[in-house]
Amino acid sequence: MNEQPYILDFDNNPHAVLEPNHDNYPFHFHAKLLYAFVPEEEINAFLDQHLHRTIGEFDSVSFTPKIYEVQLGNELVTLCQAPLGAPAAVQLLDWLIGYGVKEVLTVGTAGVLVDLPENVMLLPKRAIRDEGTSFHYMEPGRFVDLNSDFLGKVERAIKKLELSYKEVITWTTDGFFRETPKKVNQFKELGATTVEMECAALAACARFRKVDFAQILFTADSLADINEHDNRNWGEESHRTSLEVGIKILIEC
Repeated sequence: MNEQPYILDFDNNPHAVLEPNHDNYPFHFHAKLLYAFVPEEEINAFLDQHLHRTIGEFDSVSFTPKIYEVQLGNELVTLCQAPLGAPAAVQLLDWLIGYGVKEVLTVGTAGVLVDLPENVMLLPKRAIRDEGTSFHYMEPGRFVDLNSDFLGKVERAIKKLELSYKEVITWTTDGFFRETPKKVNQFKELGATTVEMECAALAACARFRKVDFAQILFTADSLADINEHDNRNWGEESHRTSLEVGIKILIEC
């Protein structure tokens, strides 16, 4: 009898009892998605500056974001606010993919494990799988690599826009209040620069659904000193920046 944890028993069957597009809504989202971990008021302020219209809505018991079409020049991009945490973020992403999304650029903030100032732009190349959701989308393992042709396009777009950034390994956790000194040191030894709650799971979902994925992070709070957490300003100055930068990069890809 197999007594390993059930989460390690990966089922690669692409068909589930409940499929992401089971509701058969008449939605068709644009292939390029900007998936934004920012407050709703920042989404609204961003939309005030761009031509847009509502093209759908995700219905759940506690989070019902609208899905927008945003026009930048002659390009049309899908924009959706992302919910915090891997299970919710992946559920919504999988649904968006079911209605037409093919290229996903996620923007948001992350805590830093090393001495980095706030609001620095980072590009994860690998994510440590310290969450549960990714194990439903790919074989068990310690990491998910984000290296892909799409990531290369994102890098080239960043350079074309003459933006400064750093490549990093990120630690994806489910336990926001369980980032213990032992775990911080453990994942720093594996090369992690940041900690967040979604990257590994989103990357695994995108790989499973055969769509492109990359994530841009901006530095927020600091866990560099394991004896004293510094929330700084939680990266709030990056919220608007991440939307403006994200859509320009996505258009260039």
